[in-house]
Amino acid sequence: MPRINAMRRRAACGTIRRCLFLSSPRPCRGPCARPLRPVPVFPSARLLLLRTAARCGGALAAALAWLCMVLVAPAAQAAAVEPAGLAAREGGISLVPHMEVLEDPGRRLGIGDILAPENAARFAHPDDPLRGAEADRVLWFRVQLRLADPADALREWLLVVPTVSTHDLRFYGPYGPDGRALAPPVVTGMRHPWATRPAGSEQMAWRFRLPDERTYTAYFRVESTFARFYAARAWDLADYLQATQDKRMFDGACYGLLLGLLAFSLAMLLVFREGIYAWYSLSCACALLALASLNGHTLRYPFAHWPAAAGLFYTLAPPLWAMSKLLFGRSLLRLSHYAPRIDRLVLALVAALGAATVYGLSGPHPLWLFRAVQASVMVSTVVLAAGALIAMRRRYWPAVLYSAGVLLLLLGICAIIVASWGWVAWTPGQMDLTQAALVAETVIFAAAMASRLRMLRMSEQALGRRTRELVEVLGTDALTGAANRAGLAGRAGAALEAGEPFTLMLLDLDGFKAVNDTYGHAAGDAVLVALVQRLRALLREGDLIARLGGDEFAVLLAGSPPRTALADKARAMAHAVAVPLGFEGRNLSVGLSVGIASHPGDGQTLESLLRAADAAMYASKRRGPQAGAECFAFASDLPPAP
Repeated sequence: MPRINAMRRRAACGTIRRCLFLSSPRPCRGPCARPLRPVPVFPSARLLLLRTAARCGGALAAALAWLCMVLVAPAAQAAAVEPAGLAAREGGISLVPHMEVLEDPGRRLGIGDILAPENAARFAHPDDPLRGAEADRVLWFRVQLRLADPADALREWLLVVPTVSTHDLRFYGPYGPDGRALAPPVVTGMRHPWATRPAGSEQMAWRFRLPDERTYTAYFRVESTFARFYAARAWDLADYLQATQDKRMFDGACYGLLLGLLAFSLAMLLVFREGIYAWYSLSCACALLALASLNGHTLRYPFAHWPAAAGLFYTLAPPLWAMSKLLFGRSLLRLSHYAPRIDRLVLALVAALGAATVYGLSGPHPLWLFRAVQASVMVSTVVLAAGALIAMRRRYWPAVLYSAGVLLLLLGICAIIVASWGWVAWTPGQMDLTQAALVAETVIFAAAMASRLRMLRMSEQALGRRTRELVEVLGTDALTGAANRAGLAGRAGAALEAGEPFTLMLLDLDGFKAVNDTYGHAAGDAVLVALVQRLRALLREGDLIARLGGDEFAVLLAGSPPRTALADKARAMAHAVAVPLGFEGRNLSVGLSVGIASHPGDGQTLESLLRAADAAMYASKRRGPQAGAECFAFASDLPPAP
């Protein structure tokens, strides 16, 4: 018996508490993270009623409950949500203070169930509809509307829910005081084609009119995995269309920059065929697709009749962007060279994010994938910043620009990430800030690639200079493969020291400057390479051909050939050089002038022999293409210098 009385007292207290607080026994799980506010009752009256119920049986509980309703009714009426007064106003009218919310955990309630008295009484005003973590849920919202000015009875209004990621959103009403709807329901959302959008807006919007100044009630049901903020606003239709122009221009500028960077990176990929440009191109493409999806443009433009594809890219583009950005950073920072451990960690992050992407697409929890993307962006920023710091210590300066880019994105994306976790209140500008930071990061990455290319060019130039220095030391001309001036000096010096006779032939090309000026240096280089190959075919094993500079060459013939043999050799060289050279569909032709000097007759040093051969070569040039004129001259035939 005592146990039964205790149970009755507890039931009575529960009845009293429910009457006192006028809230459902279930806690609120609406868009707010806090519980619903109870209706205030004087503490002394509340304590008195609870103590009385504890001493009395269940028979008196009903009477006390009736007394509670009498006491609470005035307070409940005072706490009722006021209707929103509609008026044409710049920036629209916030409906947040006038909204009430009801969660549908079973996802079975229809508009008929919502209009039933037992459910209508369950709506409550949320503490903070702008703060809440992402969650998969179904929420019903109720808002009462009235015209602030009866003259606006013919004006068309928009109820805008600032989200593009709601899977299914249904508008009902407005319902008049007699309970009849003024318009049929509107069903729209990411699961539905673009044609279902009543106002042609990327955000969820509903067009309606109010015929008079009476109070009307509108309902909208939202079902979404990602959206969690429903700061609805009421707009005059013309004002809303005008207000969205700035956003459209901002989006267009961002898309244009990303498209330009994508075209640039593809061109660089075609030219250099390096993996870094492939990862950057993929990063730009995925960033463009992710922003277009988050702004609702993939559903509006490419997939207006295919909402499933737009939903797929909404889910798939962010992780693909995160993975390609990781791989681009790994390649740009050369982590495999500067920081192998961090390089392996980056590859592990990419593999984990790839597995999460597959699971998110195939599993029942796509929200988990978005959490993984957000976490990967935060973690990868720290990891890659550490890798960039190591690279900077090795004087790899593109890492400085890369660090600036990732830190800029981190600052821009932090606000939207912490808001999605319910830590701070959401504002519409957070997404624009993140979008601007992402585009700015991509631009800075392009500058980092340009810095890397400049470093590579400087390294190649330094390597070229060092190669030329080594080639000079080794006595070889880098372009033609002939000996250089140092190689000629070495061979001639050895012959002079040994007292061996030799002949020096100095060669100069006729018409070479015209080839260079007309067809470019590449054509001139081709002529020089071909000339060396043809002359080598005419020389003996112990002979030497050297390039002294520009189009000037020297041939050292060992021994003391007779004058007739030297003349025949000079004619053969001129004939070989005169054969036209095919280059890019053109025939390139040059001539040859030869000066011949012999040791010991024409000089005792290399310098004196070069001067004698040079004088003979210019004597041959002065004769020009005269009838019967030879292309060569002997230094011994020239008059002695004054």
